[in-house]
Amino acid sequence: MGSSRERRFSHLPPGEGREKLARILDQAEQCRRTYRQQVTDFLEPYLRKAAQDLLRGPEGVPHVADGGYEGAERQRLVLLPHEDDWPDSRICWLLGEPSGNVETIGHRDYLGALLGLGIRREKVGDLKLTERGCAVALDADVAPYVESQWRQVRQSDLSIRLIDDGNVPAFVDEGEERTLTVASLRLDALIAAIWHLSRSRADEAIGRGLLKVNGLEMTDGSKGADEGDILSLRGFGRAILRGVGGETKKGRIRLTVWQPADR
Repeated sequence: MGSSRERRFSHLPPGEGREKLARILDQAEQCRRTYRQQVTDFLEPYLRKAAQDLLRGPEGVPHVADGGYEGAERQRLVLLPHEDDWPDSRICWLLGEPSGNVETIGHRDYLGALLGLGIRREKVGDLKLTERGCAVALDADVAPYVESQWRQVRQSDLSIRLIDDGNVPAFVDEGEERTLTVASLRLDALIAAIWHLSRSRADEAIGRGLLKVNGLEMTDGSKGADEGDILSLRGFGRAILRGVGGETKKGRIRLTVWQPADR
């Protein structure tokens, strides 16, 4: 026989998110018991949806999702004792501006430098490029540490400003919207078309665990995708499936895909 905790969470889906979902149910129980708000870590889209599905069930509580701005990819859930409570997501923004040429510094550079401070990824929301640097949504408890310690990205010194008054910095939404046609919405067909790969190379990349959909690693290329899905292929970049249209005369499916600039 397993422990009582293992039995309680036996209905949760297997995989890397199971412990995180179990932790969220623990927070829901604490919220009900203490009548105090609880805030989750920043969650990737697939995990946030799974958590919200659970919180609508018998073990759930009222909740809202917030990532610091409308349309955020990584969001945290605020669990509420009562539906009409005012949620406090405890998110603040940190603005980092390098002294060097910002055009040579990309999203992955900022994220790598940030995580190099020992910050857990779960305490970091979205990173958004600005005209002069990068804005980062952070857990309010870790933001002062990052403000005091984050001093460099690549070879450039950083000037740091903490924004805790709710004002969201202006983002630079660089990227390209493309129209494609594919034979099907299978993942292997999609990544082959988006990143100009052969079907065999697409299958190999998926088999190696290089593909994530909404933050969840996918190793089965026969799985389908839906409008709004975020595809990330390690070493190639990211793409957002913004629209699925009708069929062409040859029976192929029209897609609209947004690919953020990787600078």
